[in-house]
Amino acid sequence: MKKVLITLFIASFSMTTVFADIDCPADSSYHIDTRTMLPDGSPNPTWNQEISTGLCGCIAFTEGTSISGNLVTFTIRIVDNEPIRGLEFDVYHDSDVLIYGENGSIAKGDKLNNVTDPDGNPRTMTLLANEIDDYLKIMAYSTSQARTAGDSLEGDLMSITYELIDGATLPENVTFHFGLCNLPGTSADPELLNVVCAYPSLENPQVVTTGALGVGDELIPNQFALHQNYPNPFNPVTQIKFDVPENSGILSLSIYNVLGQKVSTLMSGHLNAGQYSFEWNATDMSGQSVASGIYFYELKSPNFTARKKMLLLR
Repeated sequence: MKKVLITLFIASFSMTTVFADIDCPADSSYHIDTRTMLPDGSPNPTWNQEISTGLCGCIAFTEGTSISGNLVTFTIRIVDNEPIRGLEFDVYHDSDVLIYGENGSIAKGDKLNNVTDPDGNPRTMTLLANEIDDYLKIMAYSTSQARTAGDSLEGDLMSITYELIDGATLPENVTFHFGLCNLPGTSADPELLNVVCAYPSLENPQVVTTGALGVGDELIPNQFALHQNYPNPFNPVTQIKFDVPENSGILSLSIYNVLGQKVSTLMSGHLNAGQYSFEWNATDMSGQSVASGIYFYELKSPNFTARKKMLLLR
């Protein structure tokens, strides 16, 4: 496993789209211990030594983008081999036509939307972004000890939306790297030590193929993408967005309960290539309101199936 020399992060805050295919064995992460003092105020006996900090967490971008007008969204995925209590990223990219500015935004993926406290109760994490000089500072934290599932499964962590400068053409490739990547794990609880093992670094950046085709003034996706519903959790209305390429065949967008029973079909038929948004108002096929709980929405075509989870809280 690659050894990354990064400051330990000790915080005070208490099927899908295109996979990134992150290789992240459940090995231990190792970092140089920069803590001079322990939480009890005593000198740190392992200061400046390489120590094991917990099971690995690994970060990567997916291939392709979601495009709406001049807004271009990139998705970051994670494998969390142990529960993660927050994050701190400094994100750089090499394109001079993509800016964050006033119209940029970030949004949680499944991994940050479905967090719990140590007792398993649903909680929330706050996700913040601030543009600083030539990079984007992103932080996620919680005052209720919220943590990710730590299930060793790859899933969407967040999306970052940039604005394409007026008149500019979206480049075929955008190269990303993180100047800082901290994932505070929970295995050393009550201390939160950085468990990141792999991420797009300056020495090993990630080239993301935008995966869009220019047609006149429109940008048409060339691959399917099912996005996380928003808001999530919701009450009682949420939006489900997805991208459709050319020659997609007959599509269906359906809602299922935790028993696998179909609750509603939001659309069924053929759609032209483009980006779409459908609203679900938490009702079943007979128009009756459904109960609070976890539901799944599924986009299906002859050659593609994607499913994501959402939470209705009444």
